[in-house]
Amino acid sequence: MRACKKSRPVRKGFTLAEILTTLAVVAVLLSLLIPALNTVRKKAQVVKQQAQFHGIEVGLEAFRADWGDYPPSEYPGDFDVEKGSGFSAPCTCASQRLAEALIGRDGLGFHQSSEFRALGLADVNGDGILDPVPNAAPGIYNAVSGVTLSGSGGVQTAEQNLAARKGPYLEVETANAVMFSKYYAPDRIDDTYVLADAFPKKMKRSGVELGMPILYYRANPGRIGNDPAYGNWGTNTYNLNDSYCDSQGIIVRPVPFQSTSTSHPLSQAGSNTSAANLFYSRILNPNFTLPPRPYRANSFLLQSAGPDGLYGTPDDIFNF
Repeated sequence: MRACKKSRPVRKGFTLAEILTTLAVVAVLLSLLIPALNTVRKKAQVVKQQAQFHGIEVGLEAFRADWGDYPPSEYPGDFDVEKGSGFSAPCTCASQRLAEALIGRDGLGFHQSSEFRALGLADVNGDGILDPVPNAAPGIYNAVSGVTLSGSGGVQTAEQNLAARKGPYLEVETANAVMFSKYYAPDRIDDTYVLADAFPKKMKRSGVELGMPILYYRANPGRIGNDPAYGNWGTNTYNLNDSYCDSQGIIVRPVPFQSTSTSHPLSQAGSNTSAANLFYSRILNPNFTLPPRPYRANSFLLQSAGPDGLYGTPDDIFNF
């Protein structure tokens, strides 16, 4: 009899070489696919940002139709004449003014007496003293219990308060409005809303992902200039200083809206002239150079920090 041959067991699975080859192919495909996906994602965010700008533009045109002009963007460092000295009631910065004009400080519309003051103060009854008295939030934006007025002014009731409003000019749920404390320390003078852009970044202050605040500049059509030299910005159609407030306001030079301790690229100091050069070169309309004229010379500019979350860099997005 012939001895039975033992059959070798059939091995199932992959060899090490096959596994390594497969992993190499997958790695190559991912290296090609991930950059493409990131590019598509960034382009989608840019389109979303442009759509947000369009909505803000429509809202600002409606605001001008109701109130006669666009909201101011300059920060005058307002002196409090009641106290005789100091900045006990400073104005808000341009980004806060933009949000207040379009949705109000409480999402219920813009108050006709607003002077864009910190804490929502304004002279509602015309006696030269800022209301409400005492100086307490929510200022003139009190649609719950009304506003106590100075002197013999009495009270602006909740019903009268709402009647003094118009707007909101943006859909509040889609305005991307964020409280300022999400970016900065919560103990600042005035924690109001700003409109965040479409490029979320993790904020070190709050630990949440937010877009950076949209910067707003109102044009001065009476000024013809586009000079990037520090000291000449006030003679330009657009003043780069409109992005700042002084040390008594919300935004402290030279670090507006910064979530880290690093210097801001739009620093007021002359040590960073490249940011100013970039800003004024970007907004210059190439069809009108004698004299130089910026885009949207009769209205306003909106500026997003772009994908990198830093203002004054080449990926910034404007509304033109």
